[in-house]
Amino acid sequence: MEEKIVTGIYIRVSTEDQAKDGFSIHAQREKLTKYAEANDWHIYDYYVDDGISGKNLDGRPEVTRLLNDVKEGKVNNVLIYKLDRLTRSVRDLIYLIELFEKHSCTFNSQTEKIDTSNAVGRMFVKIIGIFAEFERENLAERVSFGYEQKTREGNYTNTNGVYGYDYIIGENRIEVNEFERELVNKIFDLYIDGESYFKIARAFNAENVPTKRGGHWSATTIKSIINNPLYIGKVRYGLQEKNKDKAFTVDGKNIEPIVDEDKWNLANNIVDTRKHYCSRRYPSENSYYFHIIKCDKCDGHISARQQTHKGKLYISYRCNNSARGFCDAKCFSHNLMENAFLEYLDTLETLKPDKSILENKKIVNSYEKEKEEIEKKITKLEEKKKSVRSQFINDLISIDEYKSIIDEIEKQENMWKNKVATLIEDTTNIVESYTYEDVKEIVTNIKLNWKHLTNKERQQFLERFVDNIKVYKVKNKVKIKCIDFKKL
Repeated sequence: MEEKIVTGIYIRVSTEDQAKDGFSIHAQREKLTKYAEANDWHIYDYYVDDGISGKNLDGRPEVTRLLNDVKEGKVNNVLIYKLDRLTRSVRDLIYLIELFEKHSCTFNSQTEKIDTSNAVGRMFVKIIGIFAEFERENLAERVSFGYEQKTREGNYTNTNGVYGYDYIIGENRIEVNEFERELVNKIFDLYIDGESYFKIARAFNAENVPTKRGGHWSATTIKSIINNPLYIGKVRYGLQEKNKDKAFTVDGKNIEPIVDEDKWNLANNIVDTRKHYCSRRYPSENSYYFHIIKCDKCDGHISARQQTHKGKLYISYRCNNSARGFCDAKCFSHNLMENAFLEYLDTLETLKPDKSILENKKIVNSYEKEKEEIEKKITKLEEKKKSVRSQFINDLISIDEYKSIIDEIEKQENMWKNKVATLIEDTTNIVESYTYEDVKEIVTNIKLNWKHLTNKERQQFLERFVDNIKVYKVKNKVKIKCIDFKKL
């Protein structure tokens, strides 16, 4: 008895395609339905990704649903209107071919007349895929070149507009927003007077000054305004710190400046000076409470700041919402936080040592180390697969050699993956035997040995056992409302 061909029809339309005849969802659905009926194929379902790019498979919910149905055996044939509707990537194309072969599923393209049930069809798919990827990369280069050329001619190409200017749709130009002009100049004046990005943003938020798109002001927003040469009538392409070779700035065409050039130069000279002053970096383990503590007043995250004065390191913590003007929580020093943490540990009930906990911990560490070694082997096998695929694409090995090598690599992969799964299960069983009382026991031991631990070890302990610490400051003392320990 002939096997029934159960077909999944995949349709994709990107934003650019929607204006083109023949690529609309309705047009593709109608043509593919008739094609399936003509071949006496049963249509299982339609999978439609609307307004999504075909650059890769990520972020396309319907193609994910289709592949899951293929894996589950619900679909044994995939029908598309054109190959680039499914993918524009050779890498993804080879992945799909292998996946379809593994689950005894063919796929057909109506436009290119492709049938992967035979070797000729599979070869043709690879050739078309190579050209599709070439066209996509070529198009990206043409678009990038177009933007670069327009910028060289003095045109402003950001259609989203920028603070201080409004983009005039249909006229491809920007004009000054008088209300925002004053605020842009105020930002430059405040910065030159010594205010930081954070302080300017905080003041604007406190005064309910609207941003361009109704959000909140941040230090990054203030910095981008001060750095932007558009305010003195110039346009730039790229950013110096990201791509020095291609970045450039030229005089803008019909762009009215809204900041005096001397003022702009003075502000940016100050930026360079402050950059040099603040260029030192400190190890993250110094501020080991960072990422763990949260503001008890607003439940916001708390950031850490490290700086030296006369050779001594000072660490402070501050609520992010407070820095933006949305919370009145006060900043506090690392030393105050340390005292509060140790005092809180004193309130926990001391338990008798439980040697089984320490033994379990040793076993878990051993399993984790073995798991890391196996994962390195799996990574090497994945790299080997990529190398073999590259050889196959470049016709250095035959299809039979390719399949034979890939099969052998996948056997080894599966063996190691099964081993990892067993280790994870064993580790989970051990960890699940921990109770909240166990956590308190570990904490008690930590309390006794805290002063002997390095900053790195303290950081590792907090990240391993603590979800978050709710803190607040009263006068000159930090208080801990609660510590949420992780469930082991």
